[in-house]
Amino acid sequence: MTNRYKIAHTIFLACFFGFSSNVKAQDKPVVKAATKDTTRTSVTEEIEVIRSYKPVLADAVKIRRSPDLNDNKPFNPKVSYDLLDKRLELNSGIRELEAQKLIVEKQAANKNNFAKIGLGNLGTTLGQLNLATGQDEALQAGFNFNHLGMKGKLNSQNISKQEFSGFGRSIGDALVLEGKLGYNRSSLFFYGIGDDNNMIDISPEKQKFNVFEGEGVVYNRTDADDESNLDFAGKINASLFNNAFSAKESTVILSGGVSKNLSKFQIGANGLVDFTSSKDVTYSLNNHFFKVNPYIKINTEILRLTAGINYVNEFGSNQRIHFFPAASLDFMLIKNYLTIFGNFGGDVAKTRLKDLIGLNPYLNENINLKNTITKFDAAGGIRGTFAANIGYKAMVSYQTLSDFSYFVNNIDQPQKFDVAYFTGNTKVLGFTGEVNMNFSDAFNLDSRLTLKQYDNSTEPNAWLYPGFVLNSTASFKIVDKVKIEGDLLFQGDSKAKILSYDTSPTPQVITTIKTIKAFADISVGAEYQYNKQISAFLRVNNIIGNEYQKLPYYPNYGINILGGVSYGF
Repeated sequence: MTNRYKIAHTIFLACFFGFSSNVKAQDKPVVKAATKDTTRTSVTEEIEVIRSYKPVLADAVKIRRSPDLNDNKPFNPKVSYDLLDKRLELNSGIRELEAQKLIVEKQAANKNNFAKIGLGNLGTTLGQLNLATGQDEALQAGFNFNHLGMKGKLNSQNISKQEFSGFGRSIGDALVLEGKLGYNRSSLFFYGIGDDNNMIDISPEKQKFNVFEGEGVVYNRTDADDESNLDFAGKINASLFNNAFSAKESTVILSGGVSKNLSKFQIGANGLVDFTSSKDVTYSLNNHFFKVNPYIKINTEILRLTAGINYVNEFGSNQRIHFFPAASLDFMLIKNYLTIFGNFGGDVAKTRLKDLIGLNPYLNENINLKNTITKFDAAGGIRGTFAANIGYKAMVSYQTLSDFSYFVNNIDQPQKFDVAYFTGNTKVLGFTGEVNMNFSDAFNLDSRLTLKQYDNSTEPNAWLYPGFVLNSTASFKIVDKVKIEGDLLFQGDSKAKILSYDTSPTPQVITTIKTIKAFADISVGAEYQYNKQISAFLRVNNIIGNEYQKLPYYPNYGINILGGVSYGF
Protein backbone atom coordinates (compact mmCIF):
# COMPACT_ATOMS: atom_id res chain seq x y z
CA MET A 1 0.00 0.00 0.00
CA THR A 2 2.88 2.26 0.69
CA ASN A 3 4.22 1.65 -2.79
CA ARG A 4 0.87 2.60 -4.38
CA TYR A 5 0.92 5.84 -2.42
CA LYS A 6 4.39 6.72 -3.69
CA ILE A 7 3.42 5.97 -7.30
CA ALA A 8 0.37 8.26 -7.05
CA HIS A 9 2.38 11.00 -5.43
CA THR A 10 4.98 10.83 -8.19
CA ILE A 11 2.30 11.06 -10.95
CA PHE A 12 0.70 14.10 -9.24
CA LEU A 13 3.98 16.00 -9.09
CA ALA A 14 4.73 15.21 -12.69
CA CYS A 15 1.36 16.59 -13.79
CA PHE A 16 1.75 19.73 -11.65
CA PHE A 17 5.14 20.63 -13.07
CA GLY A 18 3.91 19.88 -16.59
CA PHE A 19 1.04 22.30 -16.17
CA SER A 20 3.29 25.02 -14.85
CA SER A 21 5.62 24.62 -17.79
CA ASN A 22 2.72 24.90 -20.15
CA VAL A 23 1.52 28.19 -18.62
CA LYS A 24 4.89 29.75 -19.00
CA ALA A 25 5.18 28.43 -22.55
CA GLN A 26 2.45 30.85 -23.62
CA ASP A 27 4.80 33.80 -22.86
CA LYS A 28 7.95 32.14 -24.05
CA PRO A 29 7.74 28.93 -26.02
CA VAL A 30 11.31 27.90 -25.05
CA VAL A 31 12.30 27.58 -21.39
CA LYS A 32 15.81 26.77 -20.13
CA ALA A 33 16.32 25.04 -16.81
CA ALA A 34 18.28 26.66 -14.00
CA THR A 35 22.06 26.16 -14.17
CA LYS A 36 23.80 24.88 -11.16
CA ASP A 37 27.29 25.82 -10.08
CA THR A 38 29.91 24.67 -12.65
CA THR A 39 32.06 23.49 -9.93
CA ARG A 40 29.50 20.91 -9.28
CA THR A 41 28.31 18.16 -11.41
CA SER A 42 25.28 19.66 -13.45
CA VAL A 43 22.63 18.62 -16.01
CA THR A 44 21.18 21.08 -18.61
CA GLU A 45 17.57 20.45 -19.79
CA GLU A 46 15.57 22.13 -22.59
CA ILE A 47 11.85 21.54 -22.94
CA GLU A 48 9.93 22.65 -26.11
CA VAL A 49 6.17 22.56 -26.01
CA ILE A 50 4.28 22.85 -29.33
CA ARG A 51 0.49 23.34 -29.40
CA SER A 52 -2.25 25.20 -31.37
CA TYR A 53 -2.48 29.03 -30.91
CA LYS A 54 -5.54 30.36 -29.18
CA PRO A 55 -5.86 34.16 -28.94
CA VAL A 56 -6.72 35.74 -25.65
CA LEU A 57 -8.74 38.88 -25.03
CA ALA A 58 -5.83 41.25 -25.81
CA ASP A 59 -5.69 39.99 -29.39
CA ALA A 60 -9.47 40.16 -29.85
CA VAL A 61 -9.49 43.99 -29.57
CA LYS A 62 -7.62 44.16 -32.83
CA ILE A 63 -10.82 43.34 -34.70
CA ARG A 64 -12.37 46.77 -35.59
CA ARG A 65 -15.86 45.65 -36.66
CA SER A 66 -18.21 44.57 -33.99
CA PRO A 67 -20.38 41.65 -34.80
CA ASP A 68 -24.13 42.18 -35.32
CA LEU A 69 -25.74 40.27 -32.51
CA ASN A 70 -29.32 41.13 -33.65
CA ASP A 71 -31.10 38.34 -35.33
CA ASN A 72 -33.65 40.22 -37.51
CA LYS A 73 -35.49 38.43 -40.22
CA PRO A 74 -36.02 40.41 -43.52
CA PHE A 75 -39.55 41.79 -44.19
CA ASN A 76 -40.90 41.19 -47.67
CA PRO A 77 -44.26 43.02 -48.10
CA LYS A 78 -46.81 41.85 -50.60
CA VAL A 79 -47.31 44.50 -53.33
CA SER A 80 -50.25 44.68 -55.78
CA TYR A 81 -49.93 46.62 -59.08
CA ASP A 82 -52.62 48.49 -61.06
CA LEU A 83 -51.28 48.91 -64.65
CA LEU A 84 -52.53 51.85 -66.77
CA ASP A 85 -53.00 51.55 -70.55
CA LYS A 86 -51.11 54.76 -71.54
CA ARG A 87 -49.20 55.62 -74.72
CA LEU A 88 -45.47 55.92 -74.26
CA GLU A 89 -44.33 59.48 -75.05
CA LEU A 90 -40.79 59.82 -76.24
CA ASN A 91 -39.05 63.02 -75.18
CA SER A 92 -36.15 62.63 -77.58
CA GLY A 93 -37.73 65.01 -80.14
CA ILE A 94 -38.97 68.62 -79.99
CA ARG A 95 -42.49 68.75 -78.72
CA GLU A 96 -45.02 71.24 -79.97
CA LEU A 97 -45.70 73.99 -77.49
CA GLU A 98 -49.19 74.00 -76.12
CA ALA A 99 -50.78 77.42 -76.01
CA GLN A 100 -51.84 78.67 -72.65
CA LYS A 101 -55.54 79.33 -72.58
CA LEU A 102 -56.30 82.94 -71.86
CA ILE A 103 -58.86 84.03 -69.42
CA VAL A 104 -62.04 84.94 -71.23
CA GLU A 105 -62.33 88.70 -71.01
CA LYS A 106 -65.31 90.83 -71.71
CA GLN A 107 -65.03 92.11 -75.26
CA ALA A 108 -64.79 95.86 -75.47
CA ALA A 109 -67.56 97.57 -77.36
CA ASN A 110 -66.07 98.83 -80.63
CA LYS A 111 -67.11 102.14 -82.10
CA ASN A 112 -68.33 101.18 -85.58
CA ASN A 113 -69.93 104.57 -86.24
CA PHE A 114 -68.37 108.01 -86.38
CA ALA A 115 -69.66 111.56 -86.82
CA LYS A 116 -67.73 114.80 -87.22
CA ILE A 117 -68.78 118.44 -87.67
CA GLY A 118 -66.74 121.62 -87.95
CA LEU A 119 -66.89 125.35 -88.76
CA GLY A 120 -64.24 127.75 -90.07
CA ASN A 121 -63.48 131.44 -90.54
CA LEU A 122 -64.05 131.41 -94.34
CA GLY A 123 -67.60 130.24 -94.01
CA THR A 124 -66.20 126.74 -93.92
CA THR A 125 -68.59 123.91 -93.09
CA LEU A 126 -67.43 120.36 -92.54
CA GLY A 127 -69.52 117.24 -92.02
CA GLN A 128 -68.67 113.57 -91.89
CA LEU A 129 -70.68 110.46 -91.06
CA ASN A 130 -69.49 106.85 -91.17
CA LEU A 131 -71.76 103.91 -90.36
CA ALA A 132 -70.65 100.28 -90.36
CA THR A 133 -71.73 96.85 -89.15
CA GLY A 134 -70.13 95.07 -86.21
CA GLN A 135 -67.25 92.63 -86.13
CA ASP A 136 -68.69 89.97 -88.38
CA GLU A 137 -65.90 88.00 -90.04
CA ALA A 138 -68.19 86.87 -92.86
CA LEU A 139 -70.28 89.94 -93.71
CA GLN A 140 -69.36 93.63 -93.55
CA ALA A 141 -71.22 96.70 -94.79
CA GLY A 142 -71.12 100.44 -94.30
CA PHE A 143 -72.12 103.91 -95.44
CA ASN A 144 -70.04 107.10 -95.72
CA PHE A 145 -70.98 110.75 -96.16
CA ASN A 146 -68.61 113.71 -96.48
CA HIS A 147 -69.27 117.42 -96.98
CA LEU A 148 -66.96 120.43 -97.36
CA GLY A 149 -67.96 123.99 -98.20
CA MET A 150 -65.74 127.09 -98.27
CA LYS A 151 -65.90 130.70 -99.45
CA GLY A 152 -62.80 132.82 -100.00
CA LYS A 153 -62.23 136.56 -100.00
CA LEU A 154 -62.54 136.96 -103.77
CA ASN A 155 -65.81 137.24 -105.63
CA SER A 156 -67.37 133.79 -106.07
CA GLN A 157 -64.30 132.05 -104.67
CA ASN A 158 -66.59 129.30 -103.49
CA ILE A 159 -66.24 125.55 -103.44
CA SER A 160 -68.63 122.82 -102.34
CA LYS A 161 -68.08 119.04 -102.30
CA GLN A 162 -70.33 116.15 -101.24
CA GLU A 163 -69.70 112.42 -101.32
CA PHE A 164 -72.10 109.54 -100.67
CA SER A 165 -70.88 105.95 -100.78
CA GLY A 166 -71.81 102.51 -99.53
CA PHE A 167 -69.86 99.27 -99.48
CA GLY A 168 -70.34 95.60 -98.70
CA ARG A 169 -68.04 92.61 -98.28
CA SER A 170 -68.81 88.91 -97.99
CA ILE A 171 -66.00 86.58 -96.93
CA GLY A 172 -66.69 82.92 -97.62
CA ASP A 173 -64.61 79.80 -97.26
CA ALA A 174 -63.62 79.82 -100.93
CA LEU A 175 -64.54 83.25 -102.36
CA VAL A 176 -64.50 86.87 -101.28
CA LEU A 177 -67.06 89.29 -102.76
CA GLU A 178 -66.79 93.08 -102.49
CA GLY A 179 -69.01 95.85 -103.83
CA LYS A 180 -69.15 99.64 -103.72
CA LEU A 181 -71.54 102.33 -104.94
CA GLY A 182 -70.87 106.06 -104.75
CA TYR A 183 -71.90 109.51 -105.87
CA ASN A 184 -69.62 112.57 -105.87
CA ARG A 185 -70.78 116.09 -106.46
CA SER A 186 -68.69 119.27 -106.57
CA SER A 187 -69.32 122.84 -107.66
CA LEU A 188 -67.19 125.97 -108.14
CA PHE A 189 -67.00 129.24 -110.09
CA PHE A 190 -64.60 130.53 -112.74
CA TYR A 191 -63.49 133.36 -110.46
CA GLY A 192 -60.04 133.84 -112.05
CA ILE A 193 -58.49 137.31 -112.04
CA GLY A 194 -55.48 138.79 -113.83
CA ASP A 195 -52.37 140.20 -112.25
CA ASP A 196 -53.67 143.74 -112.78
CA ASN A 197 -57.30 142.81 -111.95
CA ASN A 198 -58.28 143.23 -115.59
CA MET A 199 -60.26 139.97 -115.70
CA ILE A 200 -62.77 140.56 -112.91
CA ASP A 201 -66.14 139.06 -113.77
CA ILE A 202 -68.99 140.22 -111.55
CA SER A 203 -71.06 137.13 -112.36
CA PRO A 204 -68.66 134.28 -113.20
CA GLU A 205 -69.98 131.04 -114.61
CA LYS A 206 -70.65 128.16 -112.28
CA GLN A 207 -69.30 124.68 -112.92
CA LYS A 208 -70.69 121.46 -111.48
CA PHE A 209 -69.43 117.91 -111.69
CA ASN A 210 -71.41 114.74 -111.03
CA VAL A 211 -69.78 111.31 -110.87
CA PHE A 212 -71.63 108.03 -110.27
CA GLU A 213 -69.40 105.02 -109.65
CA GLY A 214 -69.88 101.34 -108.98
CA GLU A 215 -67.39 98.55 -108.41
CA GLY A 216 -67.50 94.80 -107.86
CA VAL A 217 -64.63 92.47 -106.99
CA VAL A 218 -64.39 88.69 -106.63
CA TYR A 219 -61.34 86.59 -105.82
CA ASN A 220 -60.65 83.18 -104.35
CA ARG A 221 -59.10 82.39 -101.00
CA THR A 222 -56.09 80.09 -101.08
CA ASP A 223 -53.48 78.84 -98.68
CA ALA A 224 -50.21 80.67 -99.21
CA ASP A 225 -48.24 77.47 -98.49
CA ASP A 226 -50.22 75.36 -100.96
CA GLU A 227 -48.54 75.62 -104.34
CA SER A 228 -51.14 73.48 -106.12
CA ASN A 229 -53.92 76.08 -106.00
CA LEU A 230 -54.97 78.26 -108.89
CA ASP A 231 -55.38 81.94 -107.97
CA PHE A 232 -57.83 84.14 -109.82
CA ALA A 233 -59.52 87.52 -109.41
CA GLY A 234 -62.06 89.55 -111.35
CA LYS A 235 -63.25 93.15 -111.18
CA ILE A 236 -65.87 95.33 -112.85
CA ASN A 237 -65.90 99.10 -112.61
CA ALA A 238 -68.46 101.48 -114.11
CA SER A 239 -68.80 105.27 -113.93
CA LEU A 240 -70.93 108.08 -115.34
CA PHE A 241 -69.65 111.66 -115.52
CA ASN A 242 -71.19 114.98 -116.54
CA ASN A 243 -70.65 118.67 -115.88
CA ALA A 244 -72.77 121.84 -115.94
CA PHE A 245 -72.34 122.20 -119.69
CA SER A 246 -72.59 119.43 -122.27
CA ALA A 247 -69.69 117.12 -121.42
CA LYS A 248 -70.59 113.51 -120.66
CA GLU A 249 -68.53 110.39 -120.20
CA SER A 250 -69.33 106.75 -119.48
CA THR A 251 -66.83 104.02 -118.63
CA VAL A 252 -67.10 100.26 -118.15
CA ILE A 253 -63.93 98.34 -117.26
CA LEU A 254 -63.65 94.57 -116.96
CA SER A 255 -60.36 93.29 -115.57
CA GLY A 256 -58.99 90.13 -114.07
CA GLY A 257 -56.03 87.87 -113.59
CA VAL A 258 -55.08 84.25 -113.09
CA SER A 259 -51.85 82.70 -111.83
CA LYS A 260 -50.42 79.29 -110.96
CA ASN A 261 -47.42 78.41 -108.79
CA LEU A 262 -44.98 75.82 -110.05
CA SER A 263 -42.32 75.27 -107.39
CA LYS A 264 -40.19 78.43 -107.51
CA PHE A 265 -41.94 79.67 -110.65
CA GLN A 266 -45.27 81.36 -111.19
CA ILE A 267 -47.01 81.77 -114.51
CA GLY A 268 -50.02 83.97 -115.07
CA ALA A 269 -51.74 86.63 -117.11
CA ASN A 270 -53.63 89.85 -116.48
CA GLY A 271 -56.25 91.23 -118.81
CA LEU A 272 -58.40 94.35 -119.19
CA VAL A 273 -61.19 95.55 -121.45
CA ASP A 274 -62.02 99.27 -121.14
CA PHE A 275 -65.02 100.83 -122.90
CA THR A 276 -65.05 104.65 -122.61
CA SER A 277 -67.29 107.04 -124.51
CA SER A 278 -66.82 110.82 -124.19
CA LYS A 279 -69.16 113.43 -125.63
CA ASP A 280 -69.30 117.20 -125.85
CA VAL A 281 -70.81 119.79 -128.16
CA THR A 282 -68.37 119.27 -131.03
CA TYR A 283 -67.36 115.61 -130.74
CA SER A 284 -68.27 112.10 -129.71
CA LEU A 285 -65.27 109.88 -129.01
CA ASN A 286 -65.19 106.13 -128.48
CA ASN A 287 -61.92 105.43 -126.70
CA HIS A 288 -61.64 101.69 -126.00
CA PHE A 289 -58.78 99.50 -124.74
CA PHE A 290 -57.90 95.84 -124.74
CA LYS A 291 -54.84 94.83 -122.74
CA VAL A 292 -53.19 91.47 -122.07
CA ASN A 293 -50.11 90.92 -119.94
CA PRO A 294 -48.83 87.30 -119.83
CA TYR A 295 -45.84 86.82 -117.53
CA ILE A 296 -43.60 84.36 -115.78
CA LYS A 297 -42.24 85.05 -112.32
CA ILE A 298 -39.44 83.58 -110.25
CA ASN A 299 -39.98 83.73 -106.49
CA THR A 300 -37.27 82.91 -103.96
CA GLU A 301 -36.44 84.22 -100.51
CA ILE A 302 -34.11 86.90 -101.87
CA LEU A 303 -35.08 87.23 -105.55
CA ARG A 304 -38.29 88.10 -107.38
CA LEU A 305 -37.96 88.37 -111.13
CA THR A 306 -40.85 88.96 -113.54
CA ALA A 307 -40.70 88.90 -117.32
CA GLY A 308 -43.59 89.34 -119.71
CA ILE A 309 -45.21 91.23 -122.57
CA ASN A 310 -47.73 94.06 -122.45
CA TYR A 311 -50.09 93.99 -125.42
CA VAL A 312 -52.33 97.07 -125.86
CA ASN A 313 -54.98 97.41 -128.56
CA GLU A 314 -56.71 100.79 -128.94
CA PHE A 315 -59.96 100.49 -130.82
CA GLY A 316 -63.03 102.62 -131.42
CA SER A 317 -62.35 106.09 -132.80
CA ASN A 318 -58.61 105.36 -132.74
CA GLN A 319 -57.03 102.17 -134.09
CA ARG A 320 -53.54 101.39 -132.78
CA ILE A 321 -51.74 98.26 -131.55
CA HIS A 322 -48.73 98.37 -129.22
CA PHE A 323 -46.27 95.79 -127.86
CA PHE A 324 -44.14 96.62 -124.82
CA PRO A 325 -41.80 94.58 -122.64
CA ALA A 326 -42.83 94.19 -119.02
CA ALA A 327 -40.06 93.20 -116.61
CA SER A 328 -39.33 93.86 -112.96
CA LEU A 329 -36.68 92.84 -110.46
CA ASP A 330 -36.54 92.74 -106.65
CA PHE A 331 -33.31 91.50 -105.09
CA MET A 332 -32.90 91.46 -101.30
CA LEU A 333 -29.26 92.34 -100.71
CA ILE A 334 -29.55 92.60 -96.91
CA LYS A 335 -32.65 91.03 -95.43
CA ASN A 336 -35.14 93.63 -94.18
CA TYR A 337 -32.58 96.42 -94.63
CA LEU A 338 -31.66 96.76 -98.30
CA THR A 339 -33.49 95.67 -101.45
CA ILE A 340 -32.54 96.58 -104.99
CA PHE A 341 -35.48 96.94 -107.38
CA GLY A 342 -36.10 97.96 -110.95
CA ASN A 343 -38.63 97.81 -113.77
CA PHE A 344 -38.59 98.17 -117.50
CA GLY A 345 -41.44 98.43 -119.99
CA GLY A 346 -44.08 100.66 -121.55
CA ASP A 347 -47.82 101.30 -121.56
CA VAL A 348 -50.67 103.46 -122.82
CA ALA A 349 -52.50 105.77 -120.37
CA LYS A 350 -56.06 106.73 -121.19
CA THR A 351 -57.05 110.41 -120.94
CA ARG A 352 -60.50 110.82 -119.37
CA LEU A 353 -62.52 113.91 -118.51
CA LYS A 354 -63.15 112.48 -115.04
CA ASP A 355 -59.41 112.27 -114.38
CA LEU A 356 -58.55 115.69 -115.85
CA ILE A 357 -60.84 117.62 -113.48
CA GLY A 358 -58.88 116.19 -110.58
CA LEU A 359 -55.82 118.01 -111.91
CA ASN A 360 -57.55 121.17 -113.13
CA PRO A 361 -61.25 121.76 -112.40
CA TYR A 362 -61.35 125.00 -114.45
CA LEU A 363 -61.54 123.24 -117.82
CA ASN A 364 -63.12 124.65 -120.93
CA GLU A 365 -65.70 122.91 -123.09
CA ASN A 366 -64.84 120.54 -125.96
CA ILE A 367 -61.60 119.28 -124.46
CA ASN A 368 -59.26 117.52 -126.89
CA LEU A 369 -58.67 113.95 -125.70
CA LYS A 370 -55.62 111.87 -126.66
CA ASN A 371 -54.08 108.88 -124.97
CA THR A 372 -50.50 109.28 -123.71
CA ILE A 373 -48.08 106.57 -124.85
CA THR A 374 -45.15 105.66 -122.62
CA LYS A 375 -42.75 104.31 -125.21
CA PHE A 376 -39.93 103.68 -122.78
CA ASP A 377 -40.07 103.45 -119.01
CA ALA A 378 -37.11 102.40 -116.90
CA ALA A 379 -36.71 102.88 -113.17
CA GLY A 380 -34.51 101.49 -110.45
CA GLY A 381 -33.44 102.14 -106.92
CA ILE A 382 -33.20 100.86 -103.39
CA ARG A 383 -35.60 100.49 -100.50
CA GLY A 384 -35.50 99.05 -97.04
CA THR A 385 -35.32 100.05 -93.41
CA PHE A 386 -32.78 101.89 -91.28
CA ALA A 387 -34.36 100.45 -88.14
CA ALA A 388 -37.50 98.57 -87.17
CA ASN A 389 -39.69 101.68 -87.47
CA ILE A 390 -37.87 103.70 -90.13
CA GLY A 391 -38.22 102.92 -93.83
CA TYR A 392 -36.76 104.56 -96.91
CA LYS A 393 -36.94 104.46 -100.71
CA ALA A 394 -34.83 106.10 -103.41
CA MET A 395 -35.57 105.72 -107.13
CA VAL A 396 -34.25 107.13 -110.40
CA SER A 397 -36.51 106.95 -113.48
CA TYR A 398 -36.37 107.78 -117.18
CA GLN A 399 -39.34 107.94 -119.54
CA THR A 400 -40.02 108.71 -123.18
CA LEU A 401 -43.60 109.96 -123.65
CA SER A 402 -45.67 110.64 -126.74
CA ASP A 403 -48.79 112.85 -126.74
CA PHE A 404 -47.87 114.22 -123.32
CA SER A 405 -50.61 116.65 -122.22
CA TYR A 406 -50.44 120.08 -120.58
CA PHE A 407 -52.86 122.91 -119.71
CA VAL A 408 -53.01 126.26 -121.48
CA ASN A 409 -55.48 129.10 -121.05
CA ASN A 410 -58.21 129.61 -123.62
CA ILE A 411 -57.50 132.67 -125.73
CA ASP A 412 -61.12 133.89 -125.66
CA GLN A 413 -61.87 133.01 -122.04
CA PRO A 414 -58.60 133.18 -120.07
CA GLN A 415 -60.30 131.91 -116.90
CA LYS A 416 -60.81 128.55 -118.63
CA PHE A 417 -58.15 126.07 -119.71
CA ASP A 418 -57.77 123.84 -122.72
CA VAL A 419 -55.74 120.64 -122.96
CA ALA A 420 -52.85 120.65 -125.44
CA TYR A 421 -50.18 118.06 -126.23
CA PHE A 422 -46.43 118.26 -126.74
CA THR A 423 -45.40 117.49 -130.28
CA GLY A 424 -42.97 114.61 -130.68
CA ASN A 425 -41.36 112.82 -127.78
CA THR A 426 -40.95 114.24 -124.30
CA LYS A 427 -38.12 112.85 -122.17
CA VAL A 428 -38.54 112.89 -118.41
CA LEU A 429 -35.69 112.26 -115.99
CA GLY A 430 -36.82 111.93 -112.40
CA PHE A 431 -35.76 111.15 -108.86
CA THR A 432 -38.05 110.14 -105.99
CA GLY A 433 -37.10 109.80 -102.35
CA GLU A 434 -39.30 108.68 -99.46
CA VAL A 435 -38.83 108.39 -95.70
CA ASN A 436 -41.40 106.81 -93.38
CA MET A 437 -41.25 106.72 -89.59
CA ASN A 438 -43.84 104.97 -87.47
CA PHE A 439 -43.57 104.85 -83.68
CA SER A 440 -47.15 103.87 -82.86
CA ASP A 441 -49.14 106.92 -81.70
CA ALA A 442 -46.07 108.62 -80.28
CA PHE A 443 -44.67 109.88 -83.59
CA ASN A 444 -45.34 109.35 -87.30
CA LEU A 445 -43.67 110.97 -90.29
CA ASP A 446 -44.16 110.48 -94.03
CA SER A 447 -42.11 112.53 -96.50
CA ARG A 448 -41.83 112.35 -100.27
CA LEU A 449 -39.47 114.34 -102.49
CA THR A 450 -39.92 114.42 -106.29
CA LEU A 451 -37.46 115.96 -108.75
CA LYS A 452 -38.17 115.97 -112.50
CA GLN A 453 -36.50 117.39 -115.56
CA TYR A 454 -38.46 117.61 -118.84
CA ASP A 455 -36.98 117.80 -122.32
CA ASN A 456 -39.03 118.47 -125.45
CA SER A 457 -37.66 119.62 -128.77
CA THR A 458 -40.71 121.70 -129.76
CA GLU A 459 -41.56 123.50 -126.50
CA PRO A 460 -39.13 125.51 -124.36
CA ASN A 461 -40.73 124.48 -121.05
CA ALA A 462 -42.84 121.80 -119.47
CA TRP A 463 -45.89 123.98 -119.00
CA LEU A 464 -47.26 123.98 -115.45
CA TYR A 465 -45.12 120.98 -114.43
CA PRO A 466 -42.95 121.93 -111.42
CA GLY A 467 -39.49 120.41 -111.19
CA PHE A 468 -39.49 120.15 -107.39
CA VAL A 469 -42.25 118.96 -105.03
CA LEU A 470 -41.93 118.07 -101.35
CA ASN A 471 -44.83 116.59 -99.39
CA SER A 472 -44.54 115.84 -95.70
CA THR A 473 -47.01 114.98 -92.97
CA ALA A 474 -46.28 114.32 -89.30
CA SER A 475 -48.17 113.60 -86.11
CA PHE A 476 -47.13 113.03 -82.53
CA LYS A 477 -48.79 112.74 -79.16
CA ILE A 478 -47.50 115.23 -76.61
CA VAL A 479 -49.62 113.92 -73.72
CA ASP A 480 -52.01 111.04 -73.35
CA LYS A 481 -55.05 112.93 -74.69
CA VAL A 482 -53.50 115.54 -77.00
CA LYS A 483 -52.24 114.82 -80.52
CA ILE A 484 -50.50 117.33 -82.80
CA GLU A 485 -50.49 117.10 -86.61
CA GLY A 486 -48.68 119.02 -89.31
CA ASP A 487 -48.54 119.09 -93.12
CA LEU A 488 -46.04 120.70 -95.45
CA LEU A 489 -46.29 121.23 -99.20
CA PHE A 490 -43.40 122.90 -100.92
CA GLN A 491 -43.50 123.29 -104.69
CA GLY A 492 -40.86 124.83 -106.90
CA ASP A 493 -41.63 127.36 -109.58
CA SER A 494 -43.08 126.41 -112.96
CA LYS A 495 -43.78 128.09 -116.27
CA ALA A 496 -47.20 128.78 -117.76
CA LYS A 497 -47.96 129.33 -121.42
CA ILE A 498 -50.27 132.37 -121.80
CA LEU A 499 -52.12 133.02 -125.04
CA SER A 500 -53.52 136.46 -125.89
CA TYR A 501 -54.52 138.64 -128.86
CA ASP A 502 -52.47 141.50 -130.18
CA THR A 503 -54.50 143.79 -132.43
CA SER A 504 -51.72 146.08 -133.63
CA PRO A 505 -50.76 146.41 -136.33
CA THR A 506 -52.64 143.23 -137.33
CA PRO A 507 -54.58 140.79 -135.15
CA GLN A 508 -52.38 137.90 -134.11
CA VAL A 509 -51.94 135.43 -131.25
CA ILE A 510 -49.19 136.30 -128.81
CA THR A 511 -47.56 133.69 -126.59
CA THR A 512 -46.01 134.88 -123.35
CA ILE A 513 -44.39 132.97 -120.50
CA LYS A 514 -45.62 133.49 -116.96
CA THR A 515 -43.68 132.22 -113.95
CA ILE A 516 -45.74 130.50 -111.27
CA LYS A 517 -43.70 131.25 -108.20
CA ALA A 518 -42.56 128.62 -105.73
CA PHE A 519 -44.61 128.42 -102.57
CA ALA A 520 -44.89 126.67 -99.23
CA ASP A 521 -48.17 125.65 -97.64
CA ILE A 522 -47.91 124.74 -93.95
CA SER A 523 -50.86 123.48 -91.93
CA VAL A 524 -51.01 122.46 -88.28
CA GLY A 525 -53.71 120.91 -86.16
CA ALA A 526 -54.43 119.54 -82.70
CA GLU A 527 -56.89 116.97 -81.39
CA TYR A 528 -58.01 116.57 -77.78
CA GLN A 529 -59.49 113.20 -76.83
CA TYR A 530 -61.95 113.97 -74.03
CA ASN A 531 -62.94 110.32 -73.61
CA LYS A 532 -63.26 107.22 -75.77
CA GLN A 533 -66.23 108.70 -77.63
CA ILE A 534 -65.85 112.48 -77.74
CA SER A 535 -62.93 114.50 -79.10
CA ALA A 536 -62.36 118.06 -80.26
CA PHE A 537 -60.09 119.30 -83.05
CA LEU A 538 -58.63 122.58 -84.28
CA ARG A 539 -56.79 123.03 -87.57
CA VAL A 540 -55.08 126.03 -89.19
CA ASN A 541 -54.50 125.64 -92.94
CA ASN A 542 -51.92 127.73 -94.82
CA ILE A 543 -50.69 129.14 -91.55
CA ILE A 544 -48.33 131.61 -93.23
CA GLY A 545 -51.23 133.08 -95.25
CA ASN A 546 -49.54 132.66 -98.62
CA GLU A 547 -52.10 133.24 -101.40
CA TYR A 548 -50.06 131.25 -103.90
CA GLN A 549 -51.14 130.02 -107.33
CA LYS A 550 -50.98 126.57 -108.84
CA LEU A 551 -52.73 127.75 -111.99
CA PRO A 552 -52.62 131.19 -113.63
CA TYR A 553 -55.34 133.61 -112.47
CA TYR A 554 -56.45 131.46 -109.56
CA PRO A 555 -54.95 132.51 -106.21
CA ASN A 556 -55.46 130.03 -103.42
CA TYR A 557 -57.33 130.64 -100.18
CA GLY A 558 -55.33 132.43 -97.53
CA ILE A 559 -55.11 131.37 -93.92
CA ASN A 560 -58.20 129.52 -92.76
CA ILE A 561 -59.08 128.08 -89.38
CA LEU A 562 -61.34 125.10 -88.83
CA GLY A 563 -62.56 123.63 -85.53
CA GLY A 564 -65.15 121.15 -84.41
CA VAL A 565 -65.99 117.98 -82.51
CA SER A 566 -66.25 114.30 -83.35
CA TYR A 567 -68.23 111.51 -81.73
CA GLY A 568 -67.81 107.75 -81.95
CA PHE A 569 -70.74 105.46 -81.26
